Amino acid sequence: MKKLGFALSLLTLMLGRSNTNTVLAASGEELHVYSAEIPWNQFGESYTTYNSITDAINSADPGDTIVVHEGIYRETVDINVSNLTIKAFENDYVLVTGSDLVSGFSPVYNMPGVYYADVAYSYNESEMPYTQVFVNGDEKTMARHPNLTIDDMMAPLELGGGYSKLSNIHKDSGTLVAEVTFEDLPNVNLEGGIFRGLTGKNRNYVIGDVVGSSGDTLMFEGFTANDWRTVNKKIAADYHDYGFGFVTHKNLIDTPGEWFVEDNKVYYMPQYSMDNLEVEMQVRKKVLQMDNVNNISIQDINFTAGNAEMINVDGLTIEGCSFRYLHPFFTTSGYGMGSSSRTGIYMENCDNGVYRDTYVAHSWGNGITLTDESNNNSFYNCIIEDIGWLGIFTAGIYARGDNTRIENCTLNENGRFQIRVETSVKIDILHSEFKGAMQMGEDAGPLEFTSTGHLVPLDLDGSEIAYNKVHDVRGVPVSAGGYNKQFVVGFYMEDTNNYTAHHNLVYDIIADSYDGPEYLQRKGSFLYLGPRFKALTEPVNFYNNTIWNYNNNINIWNIQIANYDNLMAQGAGFKTHTGSMANGNFVNNLFQTGPFSINYAAQNLTKTGGTQSNATISENKWKSIETSDMDKFFDHAAQVGYSFNPETNMMFDRNEDYYVDSANGDFRLTNWSPAKNAGTPIPGITSSNNPDLGALEGSDYVLSAGAMLEIPYFKEIR
Repeated sequence: MKKLGFALSLLTLMLGRSNTNTVLAASGEELHVYSAEIPWNQFGESYTTYNSITDAINSADPGDTIVVHEGIYRETVDINVSNLTIKAFENDYVLVTGSDLVSGFSPVYNMPGVYYADVAYSYNESEMPYTQVFVNGDEKTMARHPNLTIDDMMAPLELGGGYSKLSNIHKDSGTLVAEVTFEDLPNVNLEGGIFRGLTGKNRNYVIGDVVGSSGDTLMFEGFTANDWRTVNKKIAADYHDYGFGFVTHKNLIDTPGEWFVEDNKVYYMPQYSMDNLEVEMQVRKKVLQMDNVNNISIQDINFTAGNAEMINVDGLTIEGCSFRYLHPFFTTSGYGMGSSSRTGIYMENCDNGVYRDTYVAHSWGNGITLTDESNNNSFYNCIIEDIGWLGIFTAGIYARGDNTRIENCTLNENGRFQIRVETSVKIDILHSEFKGAMQMGEDAGPLEFTSTGHLVPLDLDGSEIAYNKVHDVRGVPVSAGGYNKQFVVGFYMEDTNNYTAHHNLVYDIIADSYDGPEYLQRKGSFLYLGPRFKALTEPVNFYNNTIWNYNNNINIWNIQIANYDNLMAQGAGFKTHTGSMANGNFVNNLFQTGPFSINYAAQNLTKTGGTQSNATISENKWKSIETSDMDKFFDHAAQVGYSFNPETNMMFDRNEDYYVDSANGDFRLTNWSPAKNAGTPIPGITSSNNPDLGALEGSDYVLSAGAMLEIPYFKEIR
């Protein structure tokens, strides 16, 4: 058999594999692929013919291994063969990019310091209306006002963050043309540019085509599917007291490192000249795709400037890889997850996948999407960061598939959510770190669970959320009508039950990032439960959690359906007329002194659960409460249908010195802390008969939560 395999390999080489080296592997063949482009290596490989990874795949059989050698591969890796391994050779640095080179730059006569060239020959504007530009491997900034002068795409409140404070935000009825006032808008022609405004809540945000400007006033036509796109809708100038936004246009190139693409030309301003600069632009949407294949392993390959799409894949393993700059700027009429789910790593009907030791970072769009049919997927020792620059709904991991496991991962700096769950699935989140969510909005949190769109709560099937660090959540303030808030939450568990959260360390959830003069209700909360009009009948367990430096403890928003009888007579599918929690278990938690609240409201609803109008039910007035007395809150909650079943919880005042070094994240209890040995033993949770309260009960394991992954050295950046 070995002789036959060798003979077949030799014959194949002679007939068609002239651009790959093929050797016989223990289980299938090894196909070696060499790059013609190794800019960081003066000598490179001494081969006269080269091949693409996809060409090697097209020549491969199930069981083969594609070994990829050092260099840059400008292609979409298209996997159409099952039982295939694609890996970098030994310690070689392999980069697959969706960008192509741009050359032939000349000075622009009426734009001092700016050069231009034809776009890459493979760029098709109709397929990719927006692109990304890299110079010597480093991602550069699309021209905008205000200028982005700090290394942070999601800092709308910071000087140099590329956003202006907006005022006089309005639109008259009978027109689509709206106006907004910037701070110091440049005196250049901005017609044809794009305006992006963080105006009000996320559903109020706007993207629009610029139709003109005068002084500091910008005129635009919004194309987001909200009031900005409704001709007969008036948006009064006092509806949004303020907002934040930017405008992008070729005529705004005024800082080294800025670029713009217009009329099939790339414009770029270098620091000095174009000498020794290698310019690339993204020309391919995807850098990796596969469909209807099984048992694929990708090892130690770096991908940049493109999305990844996997459909109908069983048994995918991605290990030691990186995915960067997944999606360029884009425009959309919506703001929900449906508008962003395909703008990153998209997995549809993909089961039994494993991501291990992998880095995912930098995108205007989403991180990783697991659709409803994508089950039994796991993430180990991964870093997912700097995702969601556009400011619509995006997530580090958008998990709709069942039985997802996230362990020893770090999710850092996201525009909105870090984990988003909106279907009844099992998801275990263990020993991971969640830092800096909600960079571009408010009224949400890093761990975002919600049953919006459903008439029943989410059932998480016994999911475990344990030994995680959740911290540094600030948010962006909002002004929309009478809503003037900066509201962020550590655990956003809206209408969600059947889960256990234990030994989590939650701190610095505090809405303090804006110091403007406007009235603002600041609320950084540990836990929001909903449950609106839904009954939580399955367990809601919070054991041995430590929470510190935040504004509010627990928030409940209850909605009694005022027109419940009428809706049920029409055949509506509501299970109950009001919210409740029958089986909460809150034991051994360490809170900070601060308010707990129940807002017991009433609304008239539609048959699908939408709001028709607010209502008043006089006998419910006593049911709302806000108090910093924890025992009073738990007692009152039980009287209005919310059973927390509290045991041995404790509150520390900010001035009490019961942690070793809380200012630097060390939440070990001091020897004199009253929380030591003060807890209730919980089978399967605590480690002794007299456990400590809080997240460090039994050990300091939670302090090491997060990935140990070392981010690769990206050789193309020079």
